[in-house]
Amino acid sequence: MNTKRTSLFLMANLGAEVSRIISLKEKHENALAKDALSRARNIIVEIKALPDMKTRLQEMNALSGVIENILEPKPTLPIPTQHIKSYFVPFISRLMIDR
Repeated sequence: MNTKRTSLFLMANLGAEVSRIISLKEKHENALAKDALSRARNIIVEIKALPDMKTRLQEMNALSGVIENILEPKPTLPIPTQHIKSYFVPFISRLMIDR
């Protein structure tokens, strides 16, 4: 299956990487978590480049900061990981419904 890399598709994939980052951090798999963070960064770059996301750059920048903060030894943003994961649920749900 060749799914078009729309903003919805990329946001759902970003959600998967963020979930992976959190899970790996909880398992103390720091190297793998950093790899997932790198993939998340690449997805964010792709998302920001999409024409339909130009009006949401401020949101994407804030989201990027939240994601970067996950692996910090002393996170400065006190956002529960469950709340971070739940942000992505609508994107994943819509992607699955649209198929």
